[in-house]
This record gives sequence, structure tokens and C-alpha cells, in this order.
Amino acid sequence: MTPEQQAELRKKLESMSPEELKEFQKKQCIFCHMVSGKVAVKKIYEDDKVLGVLDINPANPGHVLLLPKEHHMIMPQLPEDELQHIFKISKQLSNTVLRALDVRGTNIIVANGPAAGQRAQHFMVHIIPRKEKDGLEFSLPSHQYAEEQLEQTAQVVKQKLNALLGIDEKPVPKLVDDEFKPKEEPDEESDEDADDEDADDSEDDDSDEEKTDDETDEDDSDEGDDSDEKDSGLDLDAIGRLVNG
Repeated sequence: MTPEQQAELRKKLESMSPEELKEFQKKQCIFCHMVSGKVAVKKIYEDDKVLGVLDINPANPGHVLLLPKEHHMIMPQLPEDELQHIFKISKQLSNTVLRALDVRGTNIIVANGPAAGQRAQHFMVHIIPRKEKDGLEFSLPSHQYAEEQLEQTAQVVKQKLNALLGIDEKPVPKLVDDEFKPKEEPDEESDEDADDEDADDSEDDDSDEEKTDDETDEDDSDEGDDSDEKDSGLDLDAIGRLVNG
């Protein structure tokens, strides 16, 4: 296609409505031709919504392509019921090739968009049978990211998903009841003060007891003096009478 033809085609596409553009893409799509029967395929499964065929250039023997019959380029364009159905059938096809081909696993892959490796302009699911040491490598690199970057990414994705699903996420209230509060550690100074006060009270009690004992001794001493005086007086009178007599 010459540059002039490309420019003319681009102008034509830009002037199309979404419905006209979809119909144009459908006419150009080889997978839509498979669905309509214009292109011969090795059909594995078919119902009113999807078609399962063998890939003509398989990654492994038994590599199945599961296509929606309606033309959709990427996953977000599929209606929810069709998307649910296509993955339901993907599960059944995976179980079938596991048993039929005596394999040990499957890769179920969606290349969603050119940046993800999508080459066909028609959404599809790849079901690829796997055996150990089959030479097929799907290696995902592992990178380390800072905790702050992970948290930021999580918040951005979560907020967008909540908006898309209509989820109004409310903050979890904090509990402030006394039973959930941490117990306060006893103050050592307060304990020491309490011990000092107890010691002072004990000393005061001892002092009071000593004072009471002293007062008791003094009272006993006073009574003893009075008794001595009385005893002394009787003796003097007796002596006086003896002398005078």
C-alpha cells in the first residue's frame, strides 16, 4: 500500500462511526472469516457464542484458539455474559486436552492489546498443552520495588476499581473503648512515694504507740508517788503516836 493509499484509508477510518468501524474490521479479520466458514479450520468446539479451533502454527501439539463469534478486538469490549462463557469453555477445553493428550499442564493465555503481544485484531484465548521439558519457555522476570511505590500502585488501582464497580469504601472506625486501651504501666516514682507515705504512717503509728506507752508510764508513776506519800504518811503518824505516848 502506497503512502497515498494509507493516508486515504486513515481518513476513511477516522470518518466512520463505531458501528461502521467494527463492521469494516470484521470484513478484514481472518478470524471472523474462520467463524463464518470462509476459511477452513480444524474445529474442536462450537456453540452459539464461541468457536474453538486448532492453531495452524501451534506452540505445542493440541494448541487451541478459542474465539468469540462476534468481533471484539480486546477484552474490555466483550459483554460480561460472553466473557464468562468463553472462560467457562476455556476451563473445559483445558481439562479435555489434559486427558486426551496425556499432558501434565496447560498455559491459558490472553494477549490483551499490542503492548501485551497481541497480533491478531480479534480477541482470543490460547489453550496450550504442556509437558515437562517440552522446550517451551514462559519466563516472567522478577523485579524489586520500594514499599512506597508498591503502596502507591495499590492505592491507584484500588481507587480506579472501586470507581468502576461503584464501591463506596468507608474508612474503618477506630475503637476507643476503655477495654481496648493498652494498660498503663505503674509509675515507679508513685510507688516509691506510696511506700514512703506508708513508712511515714508506720513511723507515726509507732510514735503514737510510744507516746501512749510513755503517758501510761507517767500515769503509773504519778499513782506510785501518791501511793508512796500515803504509805509514808501512815508511818509518820504511827511513829508520832509512839513517840508521844
